[in-house]
Amino acid sequence: MAFALQILRAPINLTSSLMGHCSATCSSAAFERVQISESLQGIMAAAPGADKSRAILYFHGGGHWLLTASTYKEFIGRISAATEAVVIAVDYSKPPSVQFPAGLNEALAAWHWARERFGEGSVAVAGDSSGGNLAFALVVKLAQLNEEQPVACIGISPWLRLDLKTSLPNLYGKFCADLYLGGWHKVTKAADPLVTIVNASPELVRCFPPILMHAGSNELTTEDVKEMVELCESAGSPAEVQFYGCRHIFQVGPGFHRSTCDSLQRIDAFLKKQWKSAPFE
Repeated sequence: MAFALQILRAPINLTSSLMGHCSATCSSAAFERVQISESLQGIMAAAPGADKSRAILYFHGGGHWLLTASTYKEFIGRISAATEAVVIAVDYSKPPSVQFPAGLNEALAAWHWARERFGEGSVAVAGDSSGGNLAFALVVKLAQLNEEQPVACIGISPWLRLDLKTSLPNLYGKFCADLYLGGWHKVTKAADPLVTIVNASPELVRCFPPILMHAGSNELTTEDVKEMVELCESAGSPAEVQFYGCRHIFQVGPGFHRSTCDSLQRIDAFLKKQWKSAPFE
């Protein structure tokens, strides 16, 4: 099973990574590979004029088992240009070679690395789809550990409920969630708040940083986002949301130019507000 999935994934990841590299050649951003830990790397994008003392730690989507940081190379360049900050896409490990909590542990390691490199009040976290799940899982983990939070957490169509009911529309989602957790060898259930973020307790949510979420008004994660907003509001934790008449993670690929520009402008305004109020070392 694991070997078959790796064979299936290889051409998808290769093609998407090549597309990411090719599209990034038109970007004005400078890109470099960064070594986050002995076994973990990322791609750092810095657009002209970017403030290199401010960073966004980015976790890419792909159902928790597909795609790479290279797939998102052009997109993180656009985020850097829009926000005037450095963006680091983390090349975290994925099933079937690993299982939960490997990806989350690497997200935590990346956070500690970014925190040490850029300083207090300088780092936000963000992600799309399953990468949004990982970004939010990170803030839950930091809340559990009573550690310092990022200056903000941004979700682009974040996948926040993985404890899906069995139904035909949920088949692929359940497959991805089960693979992420480790199948028969899972060490926790999908209902764990580190997996299904909307199951986090109010006590944990009160520790969250300011939240911003953008999603389509009728797509895969619309209800997840609505549920997360309600949870934040009930816990008294700041959260902003914007829905668009667009598909899942529309900002990442081509098309939807007007909505994508609006989304990135709102992300920029949100981050500038958070960075302005954050303490610096």
